[in-house]
Amino acid sequence: MENVQRSEEKKTTSKAKPKVNTTPIRVLKTTAKRIKGMVQKANKKPFGKKIRVDDILEKALSLIGENHLEEIKEASLTNADKLEMQFREYCRQNGNVSKDEFLGKLLNGGMDLAANGATGHRT
Repeated sequence: MENVQRSEEKKTTSKAKPKVNTTPIRVLKTTAKRIKGMVQKANKKPFGKKIRVDDILEKALSLIGENHLEEIKEASLTNADKLEMQFREYCRQNGNVSKDEFLGKLLNGGMDLAANGATGHRT
């Protein structure tokens, strides 16, 4: 009975964990090294509070625009992804065709996708 009361007392008297408002983020080692180098460079000053990684990232994120995000998205596409996008665009504009038929037209020079936006017409 005493043990039960003691364990209940421990539960009620245990300290509440402080709320942490940070979270770990996985980045490449080279990226982490670059950020740490920037922080060290920014902290080489005689006065002022210590500059943190968060300060650098906040400024960098504020400078990224929609065009930068589009560039990142485009860079993430594989050639297979680009081919699939062109195939879907071709089907949307010219009606459904099999992928084999689409590849045949592409390989035989029956269309110029890059110049005509997947229209199937040669210039």
